[in-house]
Amino acid sequence: MAILREATKEVICKIVYHGAGRSGKTTSLLHMNHRLAPGQRGQFITLETPTERTLFFDLLPVKVLAGGYSFRYLVFATPGQEYYHASRRLVLKGADAIVFVVDSQRERAQDNWESWELLEKNLKELGQRADALPLVIQYNKRDLPNAMPLEEAERRYNVRRSFSFPAIARTGQGVYETFLTAAKLALTRLSLPGAENAMGELFHSLVITEDDGDRLTKQLAKLNIESGATTSFLVEESSGIIASAGTLPAGDQEALGAILACNFMAAQELAGNLAGASFAGTVQRGRQWILRSMRVDQRRFVVTACGRGAASRKVRDAMLYARGALGAQLKMVDQMSPNRLRQAHEVFSSVTAIAVHELGKA
Repeated sequence: MAILREATKEVICKIVYHGAGRSGKTTSLLHMNHRLAPGQRGQFITLETPTERTLFFDLLPVKVLAGGYSFRYLVFATPGQEYYHASRRLVLKGADAIVFVVDSQRERAQDNWESWELLEKNLKELGQRADALPLVIQYNKRDLPNAMPLEEAERRYNVRRSFSFPAIARTGQGVYETFLTAAKLALTRLSLPGAENAMGELFHSLVITEDDGDRLTKQLAKLNIESGATTSFLVEESSGIIASAGTLPAGDQEALGAILACNFMAAQELAGNLAGASFAGTVQRGRQWILRSMRVDQRRFVVTACGRGAASRKVRDAMLYARGALGAQLKMVDQMSPNRLRQAHEVFSSVTAIAVHELGKA
C-alpha cells in the first residue's frame, strides 16, 4: 500500500521479507543496513525474543532521491515461528512487494513449503491474492554443503516463475540484488494502468495532495488544542505516520510510525484472542507521557501524546470528535486516490529506473 504525498514529492513503499524461521531474513536486512550509506538508511529496529529470534518484526527504512522525488522503502522481516502467526499477518498488511526467503538446505524443504502456505493464507485473510503482489525469491544459504541444486529449488518453489537470486545472507552475496529487484517491482506496479484493481482494500495506494495534508494537519492541531495533547499522529497501519501536529519526539519518524502501528495492532490482536472481541482504542502509560490510540477506520488510527496530568475524559471526547472529521477526510482521499494514481503513472514510469539506479550505487 504505497503512499504518495504530492506536495512534498514523497513516495513510501512497503517491502516484506517472509520465510521460515532462521532462513536468513534478519541477516539480509542487517547486511543491507551495513552496506547502505548513512543518508540512504534510517534506524534499523529489531524486536527479538530472549533467544535472539525476531518477535514481531525487523524494520529497515531505506531512502533515495530520484527525479525530484524522495522514495522511502519500509523494509520489514516477519517472524518465522508458527506461534507468531498473528504478528506475521499484521506485518504483511499493505505490502507492495514480497521477498520470499528460502532456506536452501534440503532438510528445510517442508519448513519452506509451510512458510509459503502461511504466506498465501495470511494474504487471503487480509483480502489480497498472493499472485497479484510482486514477488522475488531469495535462495539463501547457497554455501552450505547440503543446499539443494538451484535447478531443483526453482522447480520446487518458483511456480510463478518470479525473479529469483541465489544468496548467502551471511556474506551479503545476492542480498542487495534481491532487494533492488523488489524495490523496482514495487514502483513498477504503481506505473501500470489497472494494477490497483487487483489490490485488496487493505492494500490500496493512497495519494495525498497538499490540500489533503493541510486539512489533516489542521484537524490534528485542533485535536491538540481541545485535548491538551502535546502531539497527535494519524497512523496508517501498513506504512506508519501519514500526518502529525505538534512536537515530534526525537528519532526516526518511520521507526516511530512502525512501532506505534505494531503496538496498536498487537494490542488489538491480543484482545481478540483473549476475549474474542475487538476494540476501538488503547492506552499506554509511561513515566511522563500517556499515549492514547483510537481507530479512525479499517486502516488508520489516531494517537495523542499527553502529559500524565491530562484529563482522560477531555482527551477521549476530543479524540471521538476528531475521529469523525479525520474519517470523512480520509474517505474522500481514498475515493480520489485511484484516479490520482492513474494521472501520476507517467511519473513513476520515468523515475523508477533512476531510483533503482541510485540505490544500486550503494
